[in-house]
Amino acid sequence: MLKLAKSPGLVRMKTRGESVCPVSRTVDSFEVTLEYVPRGAALTVEEFKRIVDSYRGREILHEELAVDILERVKSAINPPYIKVTVKSYYMGVEIEVVAESGGTQTLYI
Repeated sequence: MLKLAKSPGLVRMKTRGESVCPVSRTVDSFEVTLEYVPRGAALTVEEFKRIVDSYRGREILHEELAVDILERVKSAINPPYIKVTVKSYYMGVEIEVVAESGGTQTLYI
């Protein structure tokens, strides 16, 4: 966690990860996007990557994965707004799961 003297309006991080599908027992590759409005603290890139990498080899549904990542980031930095989007492909179908907390995202014009 980084302490911030000045907070930006929005932080967005994106990376790729792997988990194991508990239904098919196959490796699931996914892309995760984290968006949050910081409140005095920010998540380091290393912390974000460590959270995502912790799912390698772990059986978890993407629906649960998005919520789990949201809860872990929220407990680390407690942002007023947070959104986690997990995207993957299964049998040629794009799957996108969104977990959100904290009200409406700040609008930028």
